[in-house]
Amino acid sequence: MDIEDSLAARQLFDREIAPETLAEWTAQTAAPKPAAQTRPAGALLVRAGSEWFGLPTGVVDCALPVGPVHSVPSLGSPAFLGLANVDGELLPCVSLADLAGADTARAAPTPGPAPLRARGRLIAVTVAQGRFALLVDEAAGSCGFAPEALTPPPDTVARSPRPLVTGMATLEGRLTGIVDPESLGRALLRSLRP
Repeated sequence: MDIEDSLAARQLFDREIAPETLAEWTAQTAAPKPAAQTRPAGALLVRAGSEWFGLPTGVVDCALPVGPVHSVPSLGSPAFLGLANVDGELLPCVSLADLAGADTARAAPTPGPAPLRARGRLIAVTVAQGRFALLVDEAAGSCGFAPEALTPPPDTVARSPRPLVTGMATLEGRLTGIVDPESLGRALLRSLRP
């Protein structure tokens, strides 16, 4: 930058500001700020039995095809299936349908725009209680939803002996129960008890 450009820049920034411009800037600065919009939350849409659940993307590690599940004789919980190998790590494998008390009559896969659509998937999740593998019947992909738009779960879900769902949302055209990570972690830990 030469001296002429430097002088021109200095004159531009050191000029007097018109009173109208100053009043406009003051009004803009003093105006109330718009309410911050909440960011959409993400969920992995899965089917367990005949029920659809949204697993928060913050707890989902990966989705894998179902492989061998090795039984553990001393644990006999209906939801606990055994140990599954996920990326070289043996994880407790738990049936989400049994864990949630969903109708375990296996429903036929639902048509829809589903990039991960497959029958029988293991979903590796990490919750405060540790890392687990969830067995689901179908994984339909990830979706976004507005947390403030959640509706309360029906009484049959909210008052169930194993409540996992914090609210309901429509994801990919399906009424879906959004799973609460804390409730999921507690239920997963309970499933390991004989």
